[in-house]
Amino acid sequence: MKKYILAHDIGTSGTKAVLFDTQTLCVTGDCTESYPTLYPENGFAEHNPEQWWKAVCTATKKLLEQTKVKAEQIAAISFSAIMNTCLPVDKDGKALRNAIIWADQRGESELPKLYAAADENAFYDITGHRINCTYAIAKMLWLKEHESEVFKKTYKFLQAKDFIIHKMTGSFITDYSDASHVGILNMRTKQYESSLLKDLNLSESLMPEIKKSVDEAGRLSTEAARECGLISGIPVITGGGDGSCATAGAGVYEPGMAYNVLGTSSWNGTLSKTIIHDPEKVCFSLMHLDGIHYMPLGTMQSAGHSLEWLMNNLFPDFEANKTARFTEINKQIDELLKSGIRTNLIYLPYLMGERSPWWNPDARGAFIGLHPEAGRAKMIQACMEGVAFNLKIILDSLEKNLGPLSMILIGGGARNRTWIDIIASIWEKEIKLPKYLLQATSIGAVLCAGIGSKLFDDFSAVKKINPIEHIVQPHTELQKHYRTQYKLFIQAYEALAPVYAKISSANAL
Repeated sequence: MKKYILAHDIGTSGTKAVLFDTQTLCVTGDCTESYPTLYPENGFAEHNPEQWWKAVCTATKKLLEQTKVKAEQIAAISFSAIMNTCLPVDKDGKALRNAIIWADQRGESELPKLYAAADENAFYDITGHRINCTYAIAKMLWLKEHESEVFKKTYKFLQAKDFIIHKMTGSFITDYSDASHVGILNMRTKQYESSLLKDLNLSESLMPEIKKSVDEAGRLSTEAARECGLISGIPVITGGGDGSCATAGAGVYEPGMAYNVLGTSSWNGTLSKTIIHDPEKVCFSLMHLDGIHYMPLGTMQSAGHSLEWLMNNLFPDFEANKTARFTEINKQIDELLKSGIRTNLIYLPYLMGERSPWWNPDARGAFIGLHPEAGRAKMIQACMEGVAFNLKIILDSLEKNLGPLSMILIGGGARNRTWIDIIASIWEKEIKLPKYLLQATSIGAVLCAGIGSKLFDDFSAVKKINPIEHIVQPHTELQKHYRTQYKLFIQAYEALAPVYAKISSANAL
């Protein structure tokens, strides 16, 4: 009987269920169930965790029905999911309130407590992270301060996939990738940092046991099987956070390999045998799914978001004619690039502040060098270049610490060949494009399930599951121009940084 892996990618706007054929090594089908993000106050962002569970159950049933796969054919279940969630549950695993998700900013008020427990350098050295309000540790402190009754009843703090695992198996566990993004894991000992917890007056008992992403979390219970439309006893494999799953699913399985996700936001990530210590703190580190390697990465806020924003403003009919508009404008940009005409227009892609490389929430988007002949094509070209320049700073930082990296590119932006040509030339690297550009997080979960259930040997199985299908080479004639533009891009940000601070102060008045 043919066997399948069921992977759930629990995201911000919905959960995508994927069925993977273990014989053909192909995705058989997928189904997405959406749910709302709740914004009870300015800067707050929450999910109702029961809607995660409902989405998992509904998507599973629909997917089995659509593909005609029987419940008995499911060999294993695993997950990828949003990270930096703070969900307090009681001893029965019942949610005590809505989950506070990654986008929530309420932890800002608790940052002085983190700085009192460890300065920026010490915190970075222990956890691999800068001190930041989006980490789950800041949200836990907020709950303790502002919802003390909920905090007193809390048995464990769980991530999104951890809650679903408990629903399925009754286990209270997390994995190394999710644990490493909470803000209290010692990245060297790979244990919760007791001294940091003590200084924050938090008990380590509130944290779930940590397992490798390929470890079995338990078996699907009879009750959960009934709700999901499956059969009891199916192995439930722990899985990991979406960032780490994307790394594995993109095809990165050993040091020296790296990847970029070119989506609404964007990041460059790689693997390392040892944790890096970046004096400039451009990048931060997570744990890989194997619980052994480290995953240094740097992420920017507005990549595809910048391009969508600009296209919407330059083309009133863009939403109704996306494909036609991109085809039209990409052709014009291609002609500009081939013609030898070089524009000195610079775009700073900081519509929502910036994380890597500047870590400046006050930064804002800007066009520099606008002139009467700077029409739509040149503005969109500058936008594509600006995103690539910002990502190059991150890439340069990674290579400064780890040496040369080969690059794989995934995400929605990877379908835009014009943009990839620009990126290859700015990064001065060949860009590898795998078979699955949009399903890397799900494939990461598939790998966890396959390894955990002994169907695959290790993460190198991704070579057969998501092989490289195209390679884009840089354009030699563009590289000299882009080297000059790259320096100007950095100088432009540095010149505007004081202005951003003044604008922010004026807006606060």
